[in-house]
Amino acid sequence: MAQAWSQSTASLESIFAVLSDHDHPFVMVGTYALRWMGVQVLPGYTMDILIRTSQVASICQALAQTGEWLEVDESSIPVLVTLAGRKEYRSIRRFKRCDDQWYISLCSEDTYRLTVDSEKIQVPHPVNFNSVLVESEFHPNPTGRSTYWRSRPYLMTDKNIPFVWAAGGQVSFPVFIPRIPEFLDSCLNCLGGRNYMDDDSCHIPHGDMSYLARYLLLDLPHQQDKLLSKVKNTKWLAEFFADRQWRQERRMKKVMERQAKNAAHAKPGPQIPFTMKPL
Repeated sequence: MAQAWSQSTASLESIFAVLSDHDHPFVMVGTYALRWMGVQVLPGYTMDILIRTSQVASICQALAQTGEWLEVDESSIPVLVTLAGRKEYRSIRRFKRCDDQWYISLCSEDTYRLTVDSEKIQVPHPVNFNSVLVESEFHPNPTGRSTYWRSRPYLMTDKNIPFVWAAGGQVSFPVFIPRIPEFLDSCLNCLGGRNYMDDDSCHIPHGDMSYLARYLLLDLPHQQDKLLSKVKNTKWLAEFFADRQWRQERRMKKVMERQAKNAAHAKPGPQIPFTMKPL
């Protein structure tokens, strides 16, 4: 089985050609986009591409006519079998590369609650070797990154860090991802103020936000301030941050209670007298 999205861009040329014929940009969303937002997540075998709702049918027809992509049902993709019955997945058109085990998902704007013409940023390649934060303004600690733990997420200006495979070839078509505030607004629109624990359809957008919160350290007040001033759904994002803080405090309280309980029931060990030996 081939690796997910090999180093060559040849397999994407037919997609680039179809989008070019439709005067449509190549906009990635999902895990492949998150990796350009500094999130260290495995991208998998399926790449999500955002498509204007009005052009989905025409682009899908043209893609099938290339002879390189076969439209498939969600249930035929192993990783998506358990998700095939969910409502939000039925509006996504999925295609399998005819000569390998690679897939693309053409996601309409209403699926992601995000428009193709939303503010976006260009990235060097559809696939990266190391996850990297293209929008350096959202780095939690852009200066003083001398120690290893402070070096993540990587920035494009970092030296001696490979981001794109040398054998990947030149990309013949511009590749974009949504800017982080737009992507967060997309997730918040999908959540619609609902609790992810009460609605299965909220798991993926909530998970994407949690990834960003983890790798961009969005629990820090100065990081939250950067985004609260740029998103449209300020109230919902503030509630998301507050919920994370509440959960962390509750988790810490439980840990401390468990430690105190264990200490109370622990049997004292043997008392070893302390003696000072002469130098």
